[in-house]
Amino acid sequence: MNLNSWLSQMAEDPAWAIAAIALMILFLTAGFIIGRQKAWLFAILPFLAAAAGLIAADYWTLSPKERVRDAIRQCVEAVKTNQKEDLLKHLAPELAEQMKTKINWAFSFAEFTHAYANDVKLEENRFTSPPCIKATFFAGAKFTIRSGNALTDRYVCVMSVTFEEFEDGEWLISSFEQRSVSQM
Repeated sequence: MNLNSWLSQMAEDPAWAIAAIALMILFLTAGFIIGRQKAWLFAILPFLAAAAGLIAADYWTLSPKERVRDAIRQCVEAVKTNQKEDLLKHLAPELAEQMKTKINWAFSFAEFTHAYANDVKLEENRFTSPPCIKATFFAGAKFTIRSGNALTDRYVCVMSVTFEEFEDGEWLISSFEQRSVSQM
């Protein structure tokens, strides 16, 4: 495992580094208790600073996978609240042009009352150009048909969505595939 890979994994999940730092602090605290020397306490300070830095970096930095999870949550919220413009902004320009008619039809045909995406699994591929992340998850929506009959229906599917990183660092949906659960 090279240094670059280790650092990116650390940014994704710093729990192991924080656990190692906590063990060092515990060791130094035990040294202070046993030896009653203040030097042990001063040795703790750099480890506390490192732990605080890791926690702050994890809190303020979003990894690509976290950005994709956030985009999926925003798409679900857009469907739930019938905000088609908020949904369209997560699509890559080429896909948005292709899907605009279908999305407009769906939002004019039905009023969505509930939506979800469960069991999200992400696979990151940094070796493609541009880098991409494939998300696979169960998705569903509950809706009322606007034709006046007040029919309520639901749609459940398995979605495979590919996100690509664009020049501005934004992750947008470049392709997707859906399979209805009833067809499986």
